[in-house]
Amino acid sequence: MPYYLYMCDMIPFSEHWRLAVWEAQRLQHAIMGYLPGFATPRIVCDVPYVGKRWVHQLADYDRERGISYWTKNYRTGLEAADPDALTRRYEYYDPIYTLPESGQEWWRSH
Repeated sequence: MPYYLYMCDMIPFSEHWRLAVWEAQRLQHAIMGYLPGFATPRIVCDVPYVGKRWVHQLADYDRERGISYWTKNYRTGLEAADPDALTRRYEYYDPIYTLPESGQEWWRSH
């Protein structure tokens, strides 16, 4: 029984396998209620430097540019003395092809 569905990492040449965060959120919403709770997999996003997070756990989302922002709820040993460890925002990027034309244009110019 699957307990989560994993969104692909942001690695070269994998965009055709990836979903935008908003697509994953819509998919998660669509499967809720059709299966018993224990059999409903969660869709997780593996955010760099944060780890696996449910797709609804983001802190902020710029859907036009496809940038979602995430925070941590834990410190590693390397971050033990870092006062900003739990408030720092980490970025995850949607595949360019999933963005509206204005967002794709923004990325072309940057």
